Amino acid sequence: MDAGVGRVLDVNINRGQEGLRVCEEYARFILENPALSELLKSLRHRFISAEKILTESAGKGLHTFRDTAGDVGTQITISSESSRSTPENVVKASIKRLQEALRVLEEYGKTVSVEAAAEFEKIRYQSYDLEKTMLSSDGLRKRIKDAKLYVIITAELASAPPLTVVRELINGGVDVIQVREKNMEDGAFYQQALMMRQVCGDNAVFLVNDRPHIAKLIKADGVHTGQGDLPANLVRRLIGHDKILGKSTSSPEYAEAALRDGVDYIGVGPVYPTNTKQHREAVGLEYVKWAAKNAKMPYFCIGSVNRETLPGILDAGARAVAVCTAIIGAKDIAAEAAWYKEQLMQVAGE
Repeated sequence: MDAGVGRVLDVNINRGQEGLRVCEEYARFILENPALSELLKSLRHRFISAEKILTESAGKGLHTFRDTAGDVGTQITISSESSRSTPENVVKASIKRLQEALRVLEEYGKTVSVEAAAEFEKIRYQSYDLEKTMLSSDGLRKRIKDAKLYVIITAELASAPPLTVVRELINGGVDVIQVREKNMEDGAFYQQALMMRQVCGDNAVFLVNDRPHIAKLIKADGVHTGQGDLPANLVRRLIGHDKILGKSTSSPEYAEAALRDGVDYIGVGPVYPTNTKQHREAVGLEYVKWAAKNAKMPYFCIGSVNRETLPGILDAGARAVAVCTAIIGAKDIAAEAAWYKEQLMQVAGE
């Protein structure tokens, strides 16, 4: 193999591995997303396997072609290389570096191993999806992390038609809206959810309860699942890593399992008995206290959250709640939502 080609391949192997590692650490420690971390880890191992194919074809390690002292490019720098104002900028630069390295490995790799070049090409295409996932999901996950008021809409419990409810909730400052219709057939649910999603726009995070196929069709921001719904890994496969996935939990064990499954937030409850979750036994304030001290992801306390129970839930350490009937069943939905949002903002000191 030509020594110059060997040097090209060696430097881009290093560049690609470094880019992948930076992205993996971002997913692991900043996004704190287990599923995305696992995806990046898998991609890194595929990259290493492709490198081994190159090494076997070359007959010796690519590092043997290395000549750092004689590399004319080591002294060439540009000012933007030292400017990284945010973690997002770091990962953006690393993904671009990864993609450039993969393209070089694909093209020069063809002179050594067609098999390795083909694998680098596959990884490059996957890196484009990875870029979209990491950068678009970051904004959504930050909104979930910062969210305080989450409202669930079930038409039969509302004081107004669904589209009106969505508009009123937005006017009241709600952060997250979930549409939940357990007894509605898919066709009718699709039509209703689609219109609600269009009305919501980007004014609040819009989630669909349980039905990931419909969430994908209407381009919802994500899905919320219950303990008896599809497993989180299957839902994630359907909606992708760039969407939000939440799960109901009723104990620390369920919360820890949800974290391992890679969900983005959990529901903590039902704190008190509720008609919307009659099949679930109320967990009381002890689980809220546990979540306040131990939850490693955003959480929303749910279950008969109303004006009477809210103070006790906040005293237990909660800083975000999910409300249904107490808000959507009110005569003035916007005003009721605004009252809850104000209470939560005061507790947060904002």
